[in-house]
Amino acid sequence: MTIAIAGAAVLMFGGEGLVALGEEESDLKVVASRETQLLARSLQKAFRNALRDRQLEEVADTLAALAAVEPTVAIFVYDEEGQVVATSKGAQPSRVTESLAARGSSSQTPIVEFDPEDAPTRLRLAIRLRSEKEGRSSAIVLERPLNELHRDLAASRRYIVTTTAIFVLAVAGLAWLLMQRYVSRPLEALVADMHRLSGAPPQPPTGALDEVGETRAEFDRLVVTLDAARGRMAEEIEARRGLERGLERADKLITLGQLSAVMAHEIGSPLQILEGRARSLHKSAADPDATRRVADMLVEQTERITRIVGQMLSITRRRAPVRTVLDAAAVVKRVLSLLELEAERRGVRLALVANGAGLVRADSDQVQQVVLNLVRNALEASPRGAKVTVTLEGDERRLTLTVADLGPGVPPEVREQLFEPFFTTKPDGIGLGLSVVRSLVREHQGEVTLVEVPEGCTIAVTLPRAVEGEPT
Repeated sequence: MTIAIAGAAVLMFGGEGLVALGEEESDLKVVASRETQLLARSLQKAFRNALRDRQLEEVADTLAALAAVEPTVAIFVYDEEGQVVATSKGAQPSRVTESLAARGSSSQTPIVEFDPEDAPTRLRLAIRLRSEKEGRSSAIVLERPLNELHRDLAASRRYIVTTTAIFVLAVAGLAWLLMQRYVSRPLEALVADMHRLSGAPPQPPTGALDEVGETRAEFDRLVVTLDAARGRMAEEIEARRGLERGLERADKLITLGQLSAVMAHEIGSPLQILEGRARSLHKSAADPDATRRVADMLVEQTERITRIVGQMLSITRRRAPVRTVLDAAAVVKRVLSLLELEAERRGVRLALVANGAGLVRADSDQVQQVVLNLVRNALEASPRGAKVTVTLEGDERRLTLTVADLGPGVPPEVREQLFEPFFTTKPDGIGLGLSVVRSLVREHQGEVTLVEVPEGCTIAVTLPRAVEGEPT
């Protein structure tokens, strides 16, 4: 690119110099021609009367005086017969001057010739001395060398060549510096980055041996490398998907095994109790009080089995949520009214603080299940005389529901496992309540977290708000 700019500068500046040189040569020719014509007309006036009166000595004296002023100009004076009657000092007539004198004697205007025409070294001019009315005419021929013109042209030529060379060197140097800073170095850095990105060893370019050619060749290699990497990535993604599917099947089998073990353990104990109490009921059928006590135990254990099976089904066969616009405070009040009797039996007070209650888009049944599981866990953890507080607050985007109790709290060593399936700290628990809560909340694009509090346990659930006026 630098060479191309330098070449363009040579063509532009050099071409302009050649045009200027040609114009200067033409101007110098015009000036030399005018000066010679002016001298010829002066001699014409001086010699016309002298030749008419045949005063050749006067002519010779004038030529001698002129030779002291213009020694390089040769002057030839021809009479009516075409013979040389006077010449300047050292001038030798020739056939060329004779022919020019013959033509000049019959011409109304001076005749100017450059010899040779293409690269003239001398100027010749012929001018008549006498008019047609005076009879036959004589002529004066002036021959002037163009050494001065050639010296001026040579000086101009040297000036043009020098300025062109300086201009081209300056432009080429500046172009090289700018190309190095703004093209070559950035392209070299780009090629180095592509080398690092592709990880392939650098190879010589197969196209143009310049920065752009090297960059293009490296880019082509990078495209090939990235295409191969894309193919390998697609294969790895497909392999990973297969592995994930296998892990999902294995996880399902593990969960099924855990679920079977939990069901065998949790349902086995109530069934043993049911069997023993049924035998006892058979033996004490005649005792109404004993029958009533055994029947109560049977009902209690049956309800326990029902709860266990219900929690299992909530994990394995949960339906997709059907979201509608709900009043969160109304949903929480319904759940608290369902648990009032259980709270009274445990001697625990239930309280609702609805500072930021509002509308949410959620599944009504699943939100009730979330609140029911959290409040029931809080009731089971609370001592008699304590209080469970449900708080609703939030902003324009999120609604936060917190359930706080004053129980023993969650030990630090088990907090990370609190929401895992089948993890429980209760002697008779199965560890599915909080796992179900987390799954339901995440399906609603919400989050459930354990809040750090100095006393008891506080769990917070955040759900997205519904827009006011949004259709239900």
